Amino acid sequence: MLKKIYNNLEEIIGSALFLVMLIVLVAQTLSRQGVGVPLVWSEELSKLLFIYAGYLGIVAGIKDKGHVAIDVFVNKLPAKMQKWIYLFNQLLILAALITVFYISFTIVQRQEHLEMVTLQISYVYMYAALPILTGLMIFRLVERLIKEWRQSKAAEVE
Repeated sequence: MLKKIYNNLEEIIGSALFLVMLIVLVAQTLSRQGVGVPLVWSEELSKLLFIYAGYLGIVAGIKDKGHVAIDVFVNKLPAKMQKWIYLFNQLLILAALITVFYISFTIVQRQEHLEMVTLQISYVYMYAALPILTGLMIFRLVERLIKEWRQSKAAEVE
């Protein structure tokens, strides 16, 4: 049970955030159109939820190797060359994620003095998605690469 939750954590949390965002937006629409009094805080909350849900979707794609890749030319190469190009691409993605992770702390620190007007919370909560979820992307990418490496070693033994 815990393994199933762990393996689908991004999807579970992302779906919950998306559902809450949908409820907030429906409430906003109904209050504006039905009652004539808009919920002023709903736009900022929806934006915050959307950012976290979107980043969790990216993490899920990394974890499940679900992102689109153009591999027409790579597929025409010998299998050994394909393996090396794949590894190079994954290491390039990892390097980019580590760079974003490092830079993101400065970005978050620069938001400390800004406040979301209607929610009356710091913009740090919005920008914190960057280091938190980029760190999770790095973790899931490394986890997947280790799993693939172990599977290839097991296949070589057989």
